[in-house]
Amino acid sequence: MNEITAEIYRAILTALESRLHLIGSVITADARRDTLAYQPYPIYDKGDFYQALGYVLQRQPDGLTLAVGSNVRHEQYVLGGKVPSWTPIAPLKAWVERKHLAWTDKSGAPLSIDQMAHMIQHAIRARGIPARNVHAEVLARREQWIFSQLQSIEVAL
Repeated sequence: MNEITAEIYRAILTALESRLHLIGSVITADARRDTLAYQPYPIYDKGDFYQALGYVLQRQPDGLTLAVGSNVRHEQYVLGGKVPSWTPIAPLKAWVERKHLAWTDKSGAPLSIDQMAHMIQHAIRARGIPARNVHAEVLARREQWIFSQLQSIEVAL
Protein backbone atom coordinates (compact mmCIF):
# COMPACT_ATOMS: atom_id res chain seq x y z
CA MET A 1 0.00 0.00 0.00
CA ASN A 2 1.50 3.34 -1.00
CA GLU A 3 1.60 6.38 1.30
CA ILE A 4 -1.40 8.15 -0.31
CA THR A 5 -3.59 5.05 -0.02
CA ALA A 6 -2.53 4.59 3.61
CA GLU A 7 -3.36 8.23 4.36
CA ILE A 8 -6.81 7.86 2.76
CA TYR A 9 -7.42 4.69 4.75
CA ARG A 10 -6.42 6.43 8.03
CA ALA A 11 -8.68 9.41 7.26
CA ILE A 12 -11.66 7.15 6.52
CA LEU A 13 -11.06 5.11 9.66
CA THR A 14 -10.73 8.28 11.80
CA ALA A 15 -13.96 9.74 10.39
CA LEU A 16 -15.83 6.47 10.93
CA GLU A 17 -14.45 6.10 14.44
CA SER A 18 -15.53 9.63 15.33
CA ARG A 19 -19.05 9.02 14.01
CA LEU A 20 -19.33 5.71 15.89
CA HIS A 21 -18.37 7.49 19.13
CA LEU A 22 -21.22 9.94 18.49
CA ILE A 23 -23.66 7.09 17.81
CA GLY A 24 -22.52 5.23 20.95
CA SER A 25 -22.92 8.28 23.16
CA VAL A 26 -26.40 9.08 21.80
CA ILE A 27 -27.58 5.47 22.22
CA THR A 28 -26.20 5.40 25.78
CA ALA A 29 -27.92 8.69 26.67
CA ASP A 30 -31.24 7.42 25.29
CA ALA A 31 -30.85 4.10 27.14
CA ARG A 32 -30.16 5.97 30.40
CA ARG A 33 -33.28 8.09 29.94
CA ASP A 34 -35.42 5.07 29.08
CA THR A 35 -34.02 3.07 32.01
CA LEU A 36 -35.10 5.74 34.48
CA ALA A 37 -38.52 6.14 32.89
CA TYR A 38 -39.35 2.47 32.24
CA GLN A 39 -42.85 1.78 33.52
CA PRO A 40 -44.76 -0.14 34.81
CA TYR A 41 -41.69 -2.24 35.70
CA PRO A 42 -38.91 0.11 36.76
CA ILE A 43 -35.52 -1.35 35.91
CA TYR A 44 -33.63 1.08 38.12
CA ASP A 45 -33.09 -0.71 41.44
CA LYS A 46 -29.70 -0.21 43.08
CA GLY A 47 -28.48 1.78 40.11
CA ASP A 48 -25.69 -0.60 39.13
CA PHE A 49 -27.27 -1.47 35.76
CA TYR A 50 -27.87 2.22 35.07
CA GLN A 51 -24.40 3.30 36.21
CA ALA A 52 -22.75 0.66 34.01
CA LEU A 53 -24.59 1.67 30.83
CA GLY A 54 -22.17 2.64 28.12
CA TYR A 55 -20.53 1.72 24.88
CA VAL A 56 -17.20 0.31 23.75
CA LEU A 57 -15.66 0.98 20.36
CA GLN A 58 -13.04 -1.58 19.38
CA ARG A 59 -10.64 -1.50 16.46
CA GLN A 60 -10.13 -4.83 14.81
CA PRO A 61 -8.01 -5.84 11.83
CA ASP A 62 -11.01 -5.84 9.52
CA GLY A 63 -12.99 -2.89 10.91
CA LEU A 64 -14.59 -1.34 13.96
CA THR A 65 -17.11 -2.82 16.39
CA LEU A 66 -19.47 -0.69 18.48
CA ALA A 67 -20.99 -2.52 21.46
CA VAL A 68 -23.64 -0.94 23.71
CA GLY A 69 -24.89 -2.32 27.00
CA SER A 70 -24.31 -2.61 30.72
CA ASN A 71 -21.57 -4.79 32.13
CA VAL A 72 -23.37 -6.04 35.23
CA ARG A 73 -23.92 -9.76 35.80
CA HIS A 74 -27.71 -9.46 35.83
CA GLU A 75 -27.90 -7.57 32.51
CA GLN A 76 -29.28 -10.66 30.78
CA TYR A 77 -32.27 -10.72 33.15
CA VAL A 78 -32.93 -6.99 32.89
CA LEU A 79 -32.80 -7.00 29.09
CA GLY A 80 -34.09 -10.47 28.30
CA GLY A 81 -36.43 -11.03 31.21
CA LYS A 82 -36.63 -14.31 33.05
CA VAL A 83 -38.69 -17.31 32.07
CA PRO A 84 -40.87 -18.80 34.80
CA SER A 85 -38.38 -20.43 37.17
CA TRP A 86 -37.22 -20.41 40.76
CA THR A 87 -35.30 -17.30 41.69
CA PRO A 88 -32.93 -17.45 44.68
CA ILE A 89 -34.59 -16.04 47.79
CA ALA A 90 -31.63 -14.03 49.19
CA PRO A 91 -31.60 -11.37 46.42
CA LEU A 92 -35.38 -11.06 46.69
CA LYS A 93 -35.16 -10.45 50.44
CA ALA A 94 -32.48 -7.82 49.85
CA TRP A 95 -34.67 -6.18 47.21
CA VAL A 96 -37.69 -6.10 49.54
CA GLU A 97 -35.54 -4.47 52.23
CA ARG A 98 -34.04 -1.91 49.82
CA LYS A 99 -37.48 -0.96 48.55
CA HIS A 100 -38.91 -0.72 52.08
CA LEU A 101 -41.96 -2.69 51.00
CA ALA A 102 -44.81 -2.91 53.48
CA TRP A 103 -47.52 -5.36 52.49
CA THR A 104 -50.38 -6.65 54.58
CA ASP A 105 -52.41 -9.82 54.47
CA LYS A 106 -56.21 -9.92 54.10
CA SER A 107 -56.69 -9.22 57.81
CA GLY A 108 -54.43 -6.16 57.66
CA ALA A 109 -51.53 -7.75 59.52
CA PRO A 110 -48.13 -6.76 58.13
CA LEU A 111 -46.16 -9.36 56.20
CA SER A 112 -42.55 -10.09 57.07
CA ILE A 113 -39.69 -9.52 54.64
CA ASP A 114 -39.39 -13.28 54.31
CA GLN A 115 -43.08 -13.67 53.45
CA MET A 116 -42.97 -10.90 50.84
CA ALA A 117 -39.83 -12.33 49.26
CA HIS A 118 -41.44 -15.77 49.01
CA MET A 119 -44.56 -14.25 47.42
CA ILE A 120 -42.37 -12.55 44.80
CA GLN A 121 -40.47 -15.79 44.24
CA HIS A 122 -43.73 -17.64 43.61
CA ALA A 123 -44.92 -14.93 41.20
CA ILE A 124 -41.67 -15.21 39.21
CA ARG A 125 -42.08 -19.00 39.26
CA ALA A 126 -45.58 -18.65 37.83
CA ARG A 127 -45.18 -15.73 35.39
CA GLY A 128 -41.48 -14.99 34.94
CA ILE A 129 -40.14 -11.45 34.52
CA PRO A 130 -40.92 -9.55 31.31
CA ALA A 131 -38.07 -8.50 29.04
CA ARG A 132 -37.16 -4.81 29.19
CA ASN A 133 -34.51 -4.44 26.52
CA VAL A 134 -33.93 -0.70 26.48
CA HIS A 135 -31.06 -1.02 24.02
CA ALA A 136 -33.14 -2.91 21.46
CA GLU A 137 -35.86 -0.27 21.80
CA VAL A 138 -33.39 2.61 21.41
CA LEU A 139 -31.72 0.99 18.41
CA ALA A 140 -35.08 0.37 16.73
CA ARG A 141 -36.18 3.94 17.39
CA ARG A 142 -32.84 5.41 16.25
CA GLU A 143 -32.21 3.09 13.27
CA GLN A 144 -32.85 5.70 10.58
CA TRP A 145 -30.76 8.27 12.42
CA ILE A 146 -27.87 5.79 12.77
CA PHE A 147 -27.94 4.99 9.04
CA SER A 148 -28.07 8.68 8.16
CA GLN A 149 -25.07 9.34 10.43
CA LEU A 150 -23.07 6.60 8.74
CA GLN A 151 -24.09 7.65 5.24
CA SER A 152 -23.17 11.29 5.85
CA ILE A 153 -19.53 10.68 6.74
CA GLU A 154 -17.21 12.92 4.78
CA VAL A 155 -13.46 12.58 4.60
CA ALA A 156 -11.17 15.50 3.82
CA LEU A 157 -7.46 15.07 3.14
